[in-house]
Amino acid sequence: MGEFEVFEKFKEQVVVIDKDYKIVYANESYVKENGYRSKEEVVGKPCYLVSHKRDEPCDGECHPCPLKEIQKRKGAVSVVHTHYTHDNKEVHVEICAFPIEEGRKIIQFIKNIKNDKEKFYLFSLSQKLSSVGYLALGVAHQLNTPLATISLALEELEKKCGSCEEIEVIKNALISCKNTVDKLLLFARKDNNKDLVDTKKAVEDVLELLRVYAKERGVIIEKELESVYMFGNETDIRHVVLNLVLNAIQASDRGKKVRVFLKKEGEELILIVEDEGKGIPPEEVDKIFLPFYHGKDKREGSGLGLAIVNDIVKSYGGKINLRSAPGKGSIFEVHLPLS
Repeated sequence: MGEFEVFEKFKEQVVVIDKDYKIVYANESYVKENGYRSKEEVVGKPCYLVSHKRDEPCDGECHPCPLKEIQKRKGAVSVVHTHYTHDNKEVHVEICAFPIEEGRKIIQFIKNIKNDKEKFYLFSLSQKLSSVGYLALGVAHQLNTPLATISLALEELEKKCGSCEEIEVIKNALISCKNTVDKLLLFARKDNNKDLVDTKKAVEDVLELLRVYAKERGVIIEKELESVYMFGNETDIRHVVLNLVLNAIQASDRGKKVRVFLKKEGEELILIVEDEGKGIPPEEVDKIFLPFYHGKDKREGSGLGLAIVNDIVKSYGGKINLRSAPGKGSIFEVHLPLS
């Protein structure tokens, strides 16, 4: 199309999409970077089919559709996607999209971010958090059905046989399972809305979820929690607590203790997680918040736990202090503004 010829010499990929997701223009860079031989192979086709090999428009936190986001926000957007070339090679890209022709079309400028470590990490991090949420959601829903079946069967059994001590034991166990499922579902929330959060309850719920794991490891969890409310997202708070305490448990030998403190100081929430583990060597202290960093001795986890904590804390304008030495354990102290 003549009006877009100016983009032919651009090194960045440029593509124009109409409101029906059809590609109406693509420059040479877009065609070549996606592994096609000519524009005829992509123009007229749905963008989600060409770049994502999907049968429907993109959605979800990991791949928000630029067209939908523009319609929602009434302005330009920037998103990071994983694209798939014609021969199914995976490419991570940043997309800057703008509405044109009074919103009837959008134009996208697409840049490969393989050499941009920060953007690539943030994209990996968002996928990790999203995966945790989807896993929690799937497990919770899978458990809900058999729990409901057991509950109904138990009611029928009680009608036939009357109440007894054994039935009460099963009832209490069902309530405990249901409470665990409800706590697990809180990790699957996808909204970014902020509200008044009962942080003491959030910490207690996470510790309850980790109780069995700690017991299997022979680690004792102690807590000293004040009632503190803050303005934020409850899922964020739970992720911070989960990753810090999980890290502390994994660093501890059998018989050792992990202590969790929650308090308010001035206009800040203070969360402290202490362990009696081997401690962190001085040369590793500056590296532990890097994504995928495991340390010399650590063999468990994805290497993203502390990076996730650091990212969330920074997004709130907070900070993390670490005190650690070999043989003396570690103390992570998180400071978050209450509002």
